[in-house]
Amino acid sequence: MTDMLNERLNQLDNLIEKSTQRIEKMEISLQRPVFSEKTTSTKSTGFSNFVRKGIEDFNQKSLSSQTEDGGGYLIPHPIVQLINQGIASYSVIRQLASHTSINSDSLDLLLEKNESEAGWVAETEDRPETGTPELAKIRIPVHQIYAKPRISQKLLEDASINIDQWISDKIADKFAKIENTGFLFGDGKGKPRGILTGETCEINKEEWGKVSTLTTGAEGDFVNADQILEVVYALKSKYLPGAAWIMPRSVAFKIAKMKDKQDQYIWQGSLSANQPNTLLGYPVYLCDDMVQEESPLRIVFGNIKEAYHVVDRTQMSMLRDPFSAKPYVEFYATKRVGGDLVNCEALKYIKLVKE
Repeated sequence: MTDMLNERLNQLDNLIEKSTQRIEKMEISLQRPVFSEKTTSTKSTGFSNFVRKGIEDFNQKSLSSQTEDGGGYLIPHPIVQLINQGIASYSVIRQLASHTSINSDSLDLLLEKNESEAGWVAETEDRPETGTPELAKIRIPVHQIYAKPRISQKLLEDASINIDQWISDKIADKFAKIENTGFLFGDGKGKPRGILTGETCEINKEEWGKVSTLTTGAEGDFVNADQILEVVYALKSKYLPGAAWIMPRSVAFKIAKMKDKQDQYIWQGSLSANQPNTLLGYPVYLCDDMVQEESPLRIVFGNIKEAYHVVDRTQMSMLRDPFSAKPYVEFYATKRVGGDLVNCEALKYIKLVKE
């Protein structure tokens, strides 16, 4: 019996000793200094090699039926994020509008033409049936845009150039310009429907599906302080939180000099470079793309997030072409984007007319 007890005790001693050794190793490991190394995503590295040398060492190909350019490469997510950040910094409408990312060809929305009914009732009273809102269905398809930046082979071989940043900046710049024009003036045919293309009605005479518009006609001046005030009070109270002005820089310059009847400027300058100026308390965003010779000059006021909806396909693809533009290498990048005016009630126009 004594021998058995001694054997068990020896086994317990061995287990305790091994456990102690493991704990000591863990403590030593935790006390070691941590050296962090900057790692690069495998997909991003493969993309860089593809851009510089055309080496096809990453395997995410865009062979989807939704992409016309079969065989092109899907741009890795980190690069897509860089491109989208660059586009957003330029496009005022994209900054302010609501946004949805999809993996299909279109986004379907149901809109209420009128509000749902409700009523008060006592605990034991009958509940009469309430009216239901009239619904309208709107489909926002995505349309393809492309960019073809090019770079010389010599610069591609320069290892000091951050090629990911360069290609994302070039693509973002090209996409942003055409995208912003589409969000403003697009007719919905192969491009988004623009925020300035809505049907119009007179100010304070609301019609569903039409943007109420104040048309100016003051001789020698295209708008005055009273008209601007009228547009603010024409917007329903529920849309005022988050409302903003969008106008060209040339129009903003003239409005900034206007005063009310108390000889006070209606324009308030920003105290910070990162904050917009305000007009009657609402932020002003400048957009020079609003100026087009064939279109009347307009100012937009309203809750852009409620009024306009931007739709993006999540993927972007790109082809590398070293042959068509020698000694340059061209990159054919494509993405799909759509947009539409979904709530005209949340928007007002000032149509600027000189007599």
